[in-house]
Amino acid sequence: MRQKAAMFGLDARIALAIFAALSVITGAVLHSALQEAKVISLITEMQEIGKAWEQYYLDTGVDLSRNNTDPNEDHYYIFNSKYLVEKPTGVVNWKGPYLNYPSKSYYLRHPLYDSAHVMNLTTDDGWSVWFNGKCTTGKACAIYISLNSIPNITLAKKVDVKIDNSDGADQGKFRWSTFPASPGTYRFILQYALTKNPND
Repeated sequence: MRQKAAMFGLDARIALAIFAALSVITGAVLHSALQEAKVISLITEMQEIGKAWEQYYLDTGVDLSRNNTDPNEDHYYIFNSKYLVEKPTGVVNWKGPYLNYPSKSYYLRHPLYDSAHVMNLTTDDGWSVWFNGKCTTGKACAIYISLNSIPNITLAKKVDVKIDNSDGADQGKFRWSTFPASPGTYRFILQYALTKNPND
């Protein structure tokens, strides 16, 4: 009888050890899957803003107006993204709203982060802070989507792995930098589509 009890105790310990190991493995797999889902969700969301810009352009035949009309000013390279949800005066065939975001000033208010922007920046050079990537004369340019005040540097690095195979904050189709308006958070910038340089 004692031998059977001892065997049962050993079996129970083995079963508990297996259960504990499986719990650790399952937890790690689940955590990894959740992180991957966050990465995919963020990329998809930024691409949806890009699609809204593209549909606006296809419908109206014109690009979004610029936040500033002087090419020497930083904000010249930022579009009035609010017109993806508000009809601009004098623009025909606008069929929006193209997104379900509120607008503020010239940009979009994001439900989780500070703001969302559509920008015209260069694909040339190394830059992570957008005003160092201005689409000035002679440079290759693209439409970039920016989300601001994201409190997760780990997420930035995971998106970089997914998009650019970890080429860093200042290279490739995905770039990021700190967001000064909200210390401890980051600005994520994703290239959506190549475009003609408006200054050439």
